[in-house]
Amino acid sequence: MKVVGIDILEIDRFVEIEKDETKMSKMFTEKEIEYFNKFQHKTSHIAGTFCAKEAFVKALKTGFNKDIFIKDVEVLHNEKGVPYINTQNEKVKNLLKENEKVDISISHNNSTATAICIIF
Repeated sequence: MKVVGIDILEIDRFVEIEKDETKMSKMFTEKEIEYFNKFQHKTSHIAGTFCAKEAFVKALKTGFNKDIFIKDVEVLHNEKGVPYINTQNEKVKNLLKENEKVDISISHNNSTATAICIIF
């Protein structure tokens, strides 16, 4: 069975969040923040990562809830820069059936960020 989740948002929503360390640490893991800091203009990467997290929980059909928090879904990148989902949350792992794969893609321009997640 294939399921899809998608999210899109205005990058400007993250301009103020980017400046607030407390909000950033509530939404993103240390590894995600390290990734953002590699870029001069990091707001679009922050927004894209947020979209990827949202797209993933939409594909799970759960959204973020009392059992799945935003930091439970970590967006990392392999050596080629390809994003992937990492989670240590047992409830999330249990929602993914054995041998299911998760694929995500993130894109952004000057004003919007978007991400799609396919679980197959």
